[in-house]
Amino acid sequence: DRRLWSFENPLRQFGSLSHEIQLKLKSMRLTVDKLRDSRAEDIGQMIRHVRMGGTVKRCVDQLPYIGLAASIQPITRTVLRVRLTIEPLFDWNDRVHGSTAEPWWIWVEDAENDHMYYSEYLLLPRKQVLEKESQTLVFTIPIFEPLPPQYIVRAVSDRWIGAEATAAISFQHLILPER
Repeated sequence: DRRLWSFENPLRQFGSLSHEIQLKLKSMRLTVDKLRDSRAEDIGQMIRHVRMGGTVKRCVDQLPYIGLAASIQPITRTVLRVRLTIEPLFDWNDRVHGSTAEPWWIWVEDAENDHMYYSEYLLLPRKQVLEKESQTLVFTIPIFEPLPPQYIVRAVSDRWIGAEATAAISFQHLILPER
């Protein structure tokens, strides 16, 4: 069971990290993003436990993480086609993730107007993650004039706390069809 407060380090969801290591990660305010960009040796030195650097790095690499890239194409003045590419950027481990798929919620929101225009429940299958294969979603969303500066695409894991990704859909250079 992965219960923790939203302000806690997401690595607390891994049972392979001792309480001592969890406390060091918390006291040093080491975020998952900073750890993801570090080597195992550097992590070991940061937490002052060189042998655990590899274990922490392995946990960071196994925490579900995806890359999002969105492209848009106007269909009419009020409807956009969105092509969203989802790339798994984590290492699959059957003992951690199970043997089937990792579930995600994907949605498009207008943060300025507090409105959600699209949502979908997505499964990233084990095979796709192991092969680092991208998945593409194509969908339509409404747009309204005057155009907001951007919509936000958000992906949140249905199983893992702290496993999230965002991408902006900018309307700054969007050319709409004639009326």
